[in-house]
Amino acid sequence: MKRLTNLPIRWRLSLLYGGILFLILTVFAGGVYIYFKNSLQRSIDTKIRSIAEVISSSMTDTHDPTVFGNFERYLENVFGRKPKGKFIQIMDRSGRIGAKMSDIDTQTLPTSFSTLERATRGDIVYETIETATPRLRMVTLPIVENKKVTSIVQVGTSLEDFDETMKRLLIILLIGIPSSIGAAIAVGYYMAKKALKPVDQIRRAAIKISSSNLDERIDVGRRKDELGRLAHTFNEMSARLKDAFQRINQFSIDVSHELKTPLTILKGETEVALRKPRDCAAYQELLTSNLEEINQMARIIDDLLLLAKADTGETRLKVDEIDLKDLILEVYSDMSIFAEKKNIELTVEDLHETRLAGDELKLRRMLWNVVENGIKYTQPGGKVAISSGLENGSVRINVKDTGVGISDKDLKYVFDRFYRAGGSRNRESGSGLGLSISKWIAEAHKGTIEVESHPSSGTVFSIKLPLAGGAT
Repeated sequence: MKRLTNLPIRWRLSLLYGGILFLILTVFAGGVYIYFKNSLQRSIDTKIRSIAEVISSSMTDTHDPTVFGNFERYLENVFGRKPKGKFIQIMDRSGRIGAKMSDIDTQTLPTSFSTLERATRGDIVYETIETATPRLRMVTLPIVENKKVTSIVQVGTSLEDFDETMKRLLIILLIGIPSSIGAAIAVGYYMAKKALKPVDQIRRAAIKISSSNLDERIDVGRRKDELGRLAHTFNEMSARLKDAFQRINQFSIDVSHELKTPLTILKGETEVALRKPRDCAAYQELLTSNLEEINQMARIIDDLLLLAKADTGETRLKVDEIDLKDLILEVYSDMSIFAEKKNIELTVEDLHETRLAGDELKLRRMLWNVVENGIKYTQPGGKVAISSGLENGSVRINVKDTGVGISDKDLKYVFDRFYRAGGSRNRESGSGLGLSISKWIAEAHKGTIEVESHPSSGTVFSIKLPLAGGAT
């Protein structure tokens, strides 16, 4: 069995189907052989019994004493011609032969005592004489007159033709079954090899795939079967892997860039400070600048740690029932100072009284990031508005700004980590992970976050969250 599992699948399938076909054909051939044998034997028994009954009826009706004198002529008169290939004899109750006719090589029909005894009781006995050459099939039929057995007629026929017919049938079956199985295995192997061709293509493609070669694809043509779908799935997996590797590479580059900038500033300012002695105010100014850069790096690292835990499923939500209006007003209060510094009007409009089930700290961070993003990319004198409302069993929170907007080519990437939009949408500050974190928080609460924007026309972020009882 272990050796069988080491065979290629196409061979295992071919042998499996060949074995199943062998069992089916063997059972079928056995049934055909037995049915044909029994059918021929019943036909022979019917014929010899018919002859015996005709003789019995004729002798009972005629009582002709010349029957035993010229038995062959008597049979010709009864049947119209001499029976061919038959052995016929008439016996009395004691088994003494009174007349006989033989058209076969055997001259005597050995009659067993048990057969004679059963016949004298009125039974019709069928038997096959295996010791005769050729084998004989014989019927022993009692001749009854006045409810008494007066004599016995025996009719036998050669089984030579029967044996020859069965032998030919057996030869046909013995040749036909292996030939059919061999042909089935050959055809099955060819079909299995052809059907499993995409699997071999997948194997070769998988060998070629590496982090530097993710463009390998399988040509599935127009196949729509299971293997075609498998190959198509493999192609999709390769595309996802390529996209994931590209994202990882880009992510590594972005992390390096984000951390390199504050480190470069720290290194430069420290080197300048060490060139000559300075007064206390200069050192205090230097340390303040260094602290800002350290805080920036700490924020980047904290955000990266949060996203890493989110990706691995380690971050759990502390679900409580939250008043949405109070949450929005708290975020509004926190962000008002930041908006005033940039001379931007931050407003709250149409807040709906409703409750959510979720993690309050993370939901506050999500709103804080989105509102901060709107303020960051709105010019002085602009406006950022926060509103909420019910929609199809969920609550929708909109953050709308009158800022620089986002181009169509950049719109689908705004939630990517460290993504830098072109033109006027470059980041002013921050870790570059705020919108990525907001997207994860929304999805963790079984919600969504979407963005609509056009260059120089402002941006609208729409957050959709389930009502209390819908989050897990």
